[in-house]
Amino acid sequence: MITLKVDKKTCRGDARCVEICPFGILRMNEKENVPEFIPGGGEMCINCGHCFAFCPPGSIELSTMSVGDCMRLDYSRLPSPEQAELFLKGRRSIRIYKDQPLAKESIEKILDCARYAPSGINRQPVSWLALDNKDKVQEVAASVITWMEELAAAKSPMVESFRFDRLIKSWKEGKDLICRNAPCLIVAYGVKDDPLVPQACTISAAYLELAAFGFGLGACWAGYVQIALKMSEGVRKTAGLPGRAEAGAVMMVGYSKYRYSRIPARNTAKVIWK
Repeated sequence: MITLKVDKKTCRGDARCVEICPFGILRMNEKENVPEFIPGGGEMCINCGHCFAFCPPGSIELSTMSVGDCMRLDYSRLPSPEQAELFLKGRRSIRIYKDQPLAKESIEKILDCARYAPSGINRQPVSWLALDNKDKVQEVAASVITWMEELAAAKSPMVESFRFDRLIKSWKEGKDLICRNAPCLIVAYGVKDDPLVPQACTISAAYLELAAFGFGLGACWAGYVQIALKMSEGVRKTAGLPGRAEAGAVMMVGYSKYRYSRIPARNTAKVIWK
């Protein structure tokens, strides 16, 4: 059960924490004019931290997190609308990497950002598998090719639909179109059969990709690896994915070999206005 602590000296009694609580489990104490849990609120709390995130004086603390442990948001350091637009439009999927390993600290930084991705009722069901050794990444790529060859031998319709024949041919010619010779592969996964895992992994991986761009790294979704992790036990074992885990997203990460100069055009947004 989560408990709530309020600094009565600094609390303004404006009830904004009550208003913004996603589950409506806070109320104002009529005698002291400070927030408190409704009966049973501690059991229903999803530990999102909204109550003290929206409290300017920092008068609220939860038993699970204190104000002192949480970063204060400095609005003056946030990007302007123009900077945000440039950042989001300027991101590119990187498929050609420098032959340079990533420092563990760099991977930890982008994972630290990715853990702040939103998840349903703050479940935070995403875990990570980081393969930060190029030889290991190549082992995974080779196991994916083996799986594709098995499907080709069985005349699976997937071979033609996904052009696996081209990928196998390129691999034999020394071209890695599976992991693109990336020095690092990061898998976002969760417990199998958890209905919140697929969406949470996708959102977290999107955060990871944007964080990589912000830290000067390149990233690209490794879709072939993700499909193989779902369908091949051999690929799962090679990657080291836990038994009850389901891969929700896979990302290649490394230093981009080239620096791009322009933002390609995209289709106009298709919007239905009502």
